[in-house]
Amino acid sequence: MFQRMRAVVVAMAMSAGTLALVSSPASATAVAAPEVTSVDVGPSPVVVEDKDGRPVTFSFLVDGATSGGFTLKRPDGSTVDVEAKKAGEVGGKQKWEGTRTFGRADAAGTWNVTAKATSVVGTGKADKDFQVRQVWETDLAGFGASPEPVSQGGRLWLRGRLLVNGAGGWRPYADQKVSIAFRAYGAAGYERVASDRTDRGGRFALGVKALGTGWWRAEYDGSDVAHKTVSDSDRVDVRATRAHSRITGFRVAPNPATEGARLVASGRLEASRGWGGYGGQRIDLLFRADGSQRWRYVSSGRTDRGGRFRIGAEAERSGWYRAEYDGSRHVRGTSGPAVHVKVARYTASTRIVRSDSSPEPVRYGRYVTSRGVLQIWNGHGYEGYAHQKVALYFKRAGGAKWEYVKTVATGGSGAFRAQAKAWRSGEWRVVFPGNDEARASSGKADFVKVRK
Repeated sequence: MFQRMRAVVVAMAMSAGTLALVSSPASATAVAAPEVTSVDVGPSPVVVEDKDGRPVTFSFLVDGATSGGFTLKRPDGSTVDVEAKKAGEVGGKQKWEGTRTFGRADAAGTWNVTAKATSVVGTGKADKDFQVRQVWETDLAGFGASPEPVSQGGRLWLRGRLLVNGAGGWRPYADQKVSIAFRAYGAAGYERVASDRTDRGGRFALGVKALGTGWWRAEYDGSDVAHKTVSDSDRVDVRATRAHSRITGFRVAPNPATEGARLVASGRLEASRGWGGYGGQRIDLLFRADGSQRWRYVSSGRTDRGGRFRIGAEAERSGWYRAEYDGSRHVRGTSGPAVHVKVARYTASTRIVRSDSSPEPVRYGRYVTSRGVLQIWNGHGYEGYAHQKVALYFKRAGGAKWEYVKTVATGGSGAFRAQAKAWRSGEWRVVFPGNDEARASSGKADFVKVRK
């Protein structure tokens, strides 16, 4: 019995000694967590070009690890884990790898990968930033050249639209450079001759001089986020000598105009065969804003049997309008004279409500008080027009002329109060003269009798 107890005591002492050795600070510092090195991302940057996505391999090197993994941090801060597996040795160290396919749902921008390796003594980590780019499909739709055929030296219009298949589907691709290329009949390849930038609707339009028969096409070179694309080709035959044409009587009305108002451009197309009206022809209306060097297409119309045309447009800002005829098989194209139209900024409507002059009647030499509220249209309804000057006018009984009396300012709610001494019977009225943003208006005339 004594021997058995002694053996137990010895065993407990040995066990305690072992625990002391494991927990000894000096021993703990002697064994370090695994060191993670050579964190790599391939390919880098990650370029997602189609719906199938882009497979990406993550790897690192380490000694003595029993498990490993990767944590990917998106640009918005959210994370996703990727499993890591052993993949042989490199330079005497164990290589770990993991793969993930990046698709259209993955945000473009800077990502971060943290490689983690765990052993019996701890976990080692190392991280690396990498870039993800989403490259979208593009298309040059509706490209065409007109007129066709065209006379040699005539104006040829090349139009089309650039679209991009982004995260929300196909949409116009604005502010992108599109080049126009030409391949002459008998030539081996295309040569770029002009370029334009797409508008908000992805549209582009270029006028070029037609010098020879050949094929035209539009080319987009792509970017870091969009694939390049080429339109279908359009052949245009160029024909020699045709009659001349001219545009006469061109005008745009109203002029000046208010922003948003409807404009009508009119004139007459004539051909040199007796300079009679040339009917059934398309006329393009072009516009060049003040300060700009570029003419842009606005709208089109057709001439009637007498060669007359009328083309509608919306007044956007001040600038020059010009009518242009592309020509036909038998008649050369021409441009009319440019007409400048001044467009004034839209001004809101105003009104004076609850206007009243009192007391009525009033004693000779006593004060008459004219009250009311000045309001302005805000696009949805009328509201008080604060801190505006309104003028008080008086017209004596039997008289024909309104006489200025004084000016007062409206309060924060648009209300005003104007006082003046009454010497004669007559009508009182308050007038708002208008300003750059609001139209003039006046309150109702109110007759006040004066008693002596």
